[in-house]
Amino acid sequence: MIDFLEEVYKRKDKMIEDIQTLCKIPSILDETTANEGQPFGKACRDALDAMLEIGERDGFVCENVDGYAGHIDIGEGEETFGILGHLDVVPCNESGWNSEPYAATLKNGKLYGRGVADDKGPLIAAYYAAKIIHELNLPVKMKTRVIFGCNEENGSKCMQYYFTKKPYPSMGFTPDAEFPVVYGEKAGVNFKIIGEIENDNLIGLYSGNRANIVPEVCEAYLTGSYKQYRESFAEYLSVHQLDGYVEEEGNHTKLVLIGKSAHASTPELGINGAVYMCHYLSTISQNQLVQFIDQYFYNDCYGEKLGIAYTGLMGPLTVNLGVINYKNGHVNMIIDMRVPHEVTDEKLTAKMQKCLNVYGLKETHHLGKALYIDPQSELIQKLHNAYVEFTGDHNHQPQAIGGGTYAKTMPNCVAFGIEFPDSDNKIHQNNEEISIDDLMKATAIYAKAIYDLIKE
Repeated sequence: MIDFLEEVYKRKDKMIEDIQTLCKIPSILDETTANEGQPFGKACRDALDAMLEIGERDGFVCENVDGYAGHIDIGEGEETFGILGHLDVVPCNESGWNSEPYAATLKNGKLYGRGVADDKGPLIAAYYAAKIIHELNLPVKMKTRVIFGCNEENGSKCMQYYFTKKPYPSMGFTPDAEFPVVYGEKAGVNFKIIGEIENDNLIGLYSGNRANIVPEVCEAYLTGSYKQYRESFAEYLSVHQLDGYVEEEGNHTKLVLIGKSAHASTPELGINGAVYMCHYLSTISQNQLVQFIDQYFYNDCYGEKLGIAYTGLMGPLTVNLGVINYKNGHVNMIIDMRVPHEVTDEKLTAKMQKCLNVYGLKETHHLGKALYIDPQSELIQKLHNAYVEFTGDHNHQPQAIGGGTYAKTMPNCVAFGIEFPDSDNKIHQNNEEISIDDLMKATAIYAKAIYDLIKE
């Protein structure tokens, strides 16, 4: 029997070195340096070239697809097993890091740096898993194609372009989520709402700048002296155990409420500052925008009040009021939803339009597609069995998530790792990290899973 974990540890130092090579490149979307051959900027192209150089160093056939993405072919076969990973990263805060963000610093058994867990480290782990199968000369019926793009964090235009030029693999996974295997990803849906609403005593309302984040801070500007709001606002904050404050703004009053941010796919983990602000404002203002938000969003992140609540095989539909910009009576809002595959687009839009019509608001929408693979399929079962073999974890079962990954860009593809249950790799946060032991274990899981799926 092959000891994949032993084989992984034999290659540990080189794996870490390759991760560090990639993580030293600050591959953030940079439109100022974007041009032909580097559509997402110079740094993203540098990361693409670095990954291709790793494949060429190891003797594999590599191809750059117009700077959007690239691939490394490992082994032989008419059919292809695909591994999809991304080389772009989100920006780092200027402060809050305990080490250099773009270095993949090894300390106390962990790697720290932007990309070590999302998604450069996992990409290298999956690459080495396929490489180990090849180096052991194990009999396989299809080749493995490691595909990597440069725009996952900003819409996955890279992979969409790639698959206009190259065929889909027969099956595959992306190491860009969590364990156990993810058989379903809810559809990402956005409603952009506009309209004109009379001010009443509300001059302005501002919260959030990204629809896929639960907004933490909300600012409201009201007519009148701060003295008429100070006591009631303080009492409201106390009752709801929230932070906030009141300021005098010339002849007007500024209220600030601080909630708690969370990802839009799990809005129940956050405290929506805008929604809680409007719940307070509804007690002192007749503004129709305030009434709309309070009526349909307060204490409800599952769409029950909107009439769109649904729980399916992938779990519940979720709703996040992500962005509000209200000024001079003009409304701009964005609502982010994560929708199970059973919900029809027609039902969703009809229900939303009915609620909006009551307040004279209009909408435009983007309706994404859900991903659902039968949990009993060969792909899901063999991926999950490999996970169980190396973890002994029978409690966590194949799952569905609200987030979206590269898996949606090709048929018969799912997300698989790299974050383990009860771990926190601080993805998109300061001090992003991954433990070396987790990295090694994940690589062994990937090697076992890939081999079980492609062996003769």
